[in-house]
Amino acid sequence: MEPELFLTDLLRNRLTDLSKHTDLSPQIKEIQEILENDGKTIPFRLIKYAFDKHDEGRSKGTPKEYLNEWLDGTSLHLPAYEPPPRNPELEARIQRLKAEQENREYRNMVRTVDREQKEEINRFGAEVKAMNSHIWSAINFAVTVVGAFAFGYKATEYTFTGSNSFVAQIVAGLIFATVVFFADLYFMIKQIS
Repeated sequence: MEPELFLTDLLRNRLTDLSKHTDLSPQIKEIQEILENDGKTIPFRLIKYAFDKHDEGRSKGTPKEYLNEWLDGTSLHLPAYEPPPRNPELEARIQRLKAEQENREYRNMVRTVDREQKEEINRFGAEVKAMNSHIWSAINFAVTVVGAFAFGYKATEYTFTGSNSFVAQIVAGLIFATVVFFADLYFMIKQIS
């Protein structure tokens, strides 16, 4: 796309004078067409061509003219930009990247919420494990004390025979159970602290 300039009255007059007094080259014919059709813009290459022809044809006594004098008051004509159509593959890739970016932003936005939920679940799991450990300690404690009582009761039964052996069995079972109770209690407290 070649640069075009808006035609001013000064430029129109100079181009009209030049097109009347020079040969009919293709560029001059193009200039005449633009002038006859009352065109508002003209390509810069035609102005440059006309200026060069005018400069060649001037006589030695006339003052030299410069191109900027011809272009005084004109301005550059800039057509509206028309973007080329987008490639379908590029459009699909852009949509995919936009979706990935939105997902990444969403994950960053809810990251702290999800972390709090995981921490809650982990806290709950730790509490369940601690409670489970305490329950098993209590069951172990009870089984150990009951086992010590059973040992004392049966040991006395096999050792002593007679009518008063029941009372002795109970007393021996309670003594063994009490000793094991305090020993187990000592080790449980030591383990907790």
